[in-house]
Amino acid sequence: MVTFDVYKINDHISGILGRFHERMYLIKGEKRAALIDTGCGFGSLKAVVDQVNDLPLIVLLTHGHQDHAMGAVEFKNVWLNPEEKETFLRHCDAAYRLLGLAISRDAKLVKPEDMLPPPDYGCFRPLREGDVFDLGGVTLEAFACPGHTRGNLVFLDREDRILFSGDGVSRASFLLGREATSVEEFRDGLIRLRALLAGRVDRILEGHGSGELPFAIFDGVIEVCNQVLAGDTDRIPYDLRGYRGFTAKARMPHSLDRVDGGFGNLIYREDRLWKSQT
Repeated sequence: MVTFDVYKINDHISGILGRFHERMYLIKGEKRAALIDTGCGFGSLKAVVDQVNDLPLIVLLTHGHQDHAMGAVEFKNVWLNPEEKETFLRHCDAAYRLLGLAISRDAKLVKPEDMLPPPDYGCFRPLREGDVFDLGGVTLEAFACPGHTRGNLVFLDREDRILFSGDGVSRASFLLGREATSVEEFRDGLIRLRALLAGRVDRILEGHGSGELPFAIFDGVIEVCNQVLAGDTDRIPYDLRGYRGFTAKARMPHSLDRVDGGFGNLIYREDRLWKSQT
């Protein structure tokens, strides 16, 4: 049986860690709750959520990738940016999802028969920047963060001053998919988002990794983007599941930490550096 690890962020927010090391977050207000992302759709995430939540639930997806959206099949009232439709439908492919299982560090704990059917895109509600969700004493606001995917969104918990970033900004931002923006567009979007969120965020909870980032991650990733555009990188070849490109800054073995001690990294394609190339 596929299991999930549940841990407390504070008295009304829980993190949920899946077997693909994807992180989901359950935020409970006084009237209803919100689940941010739904993982890979292997095993029942709903059974876990139901154990810790008895409030009406909405589901907000940061983007349409298989490791964030496939568990949505178990839920109603699911929201996704319409710009993610093509990406979502492509990631529904069973063979592609099983390939993701094969490279998971916890693959031995998951079986192909644990895979749930894909969600029906037609059941999703449209989600866009500026949408606000009142949970009762907790307010979530959606912001565009194009880069990892063009329709990628992040969510601000206004009262707790927590940003749920999914894969939008991370220690090693990944721009290799065909649904990704150019490095230039990603950088410009981060500069815009940093300005919008300045003074409003104390913590960033990410979709993978250690789970938490400082607001300074914006500065670090923007700096790396500028270095990539200037040709000032370590240019480490990267190849995973057919995604080929380069890692901007050399990393420590089996770690996201940079050799030079800097913070933030970028995995990119040299034919998608500038907006004019997309």
